[in-house]
Amino acid sequence: MPFVTAPDGIRLHYEVAGEGQPIVLHLGAGCSADLWRAAGYVDLLARQYQLILFDHRGHGASDDPGTVAGHHIDRYVDDVGALLDHLDIASTCVWGWSNGLTVACAVAHHYPDRVRSLVLAGSVGPPLAGAALMEAVEVRVAALRASGWNLLIDGFKEEEGLCPEWMADRIRATNLNQLILWQTARLDWPESPWDILVKTRHRSLMLVGDLEDPEGLMSQAAAQMADATEVRLDGVGHIKAFLASDRVAPHVEAFLEAGSR
Repeated sequence: MPFVTAPDGIRLHYEVAGEGQPIVLHLGAGCSADLWRAAGYVDLLARQYQLILFDHRGHGASDDPGTVAGHHIDRYVDDVGALLDHLDIASTCVWGWSNGLTVACAVAHHYPDRVRSLVLAGSVGPPLAGAALMEAVEVRVAALRASGWNLLIDGFKEEEGLCPEWMADRIRATNLNQLILWQTARLDWPESPWDILVKTRHRSLMLVGDLEDPEGLMSQAAAQMADATEVRLDGVGHIKAFLASDRVAPHVEAFLEAGSR
């Protein structure tokens, strides 16, 4: 089982599938990186691309630092940098889903010459700062402590009527504390996820389920970004948009092919 060690000593598990142009696949909260395989992406894309399935800290076979400081956005960025060094990858596409969307953009800001392009799947909320951010984090953490992963799973079901039980089981198998620490660490981030997104200068493909972004915030974000193309997937929310690999993969392939010309 291959591992790379982050600058702060955390061991991070990864898997490589396929050959060709590299793509780092970074999930959000819950599940191991094998979710990409379960959702069909490896079967669809590994014939043409080198897929790097990454268990980010606190997930899958990777270590969880167990501290708020260990879940600062800068640690997640350092993790991807260490992974690229370990695999001797000079330039890559980074595909972030859910919370991984923010990490992908932050990696591009920190390593502008090592990120060729971004695939950003999911949505982020409008910026919060100061007392508003502190209140939002406190409410979110209290809700997570009270309801556990069911807070997210029930929200997914309410959004689109489904979170497959096999996926819900994978989410529940993940240590909830890492999500609480991620939320708490946001109080020390220099920028909000929204600000990290909209200042992105790299060529980006944004994949958004229309049910997860009913107010069209991601369309507004794409308009502010330097080079973003938004694809809205009709009739799906956060989970179904990810699981619809047969709909998503052709958009990603076209995007990457256009960027290689």
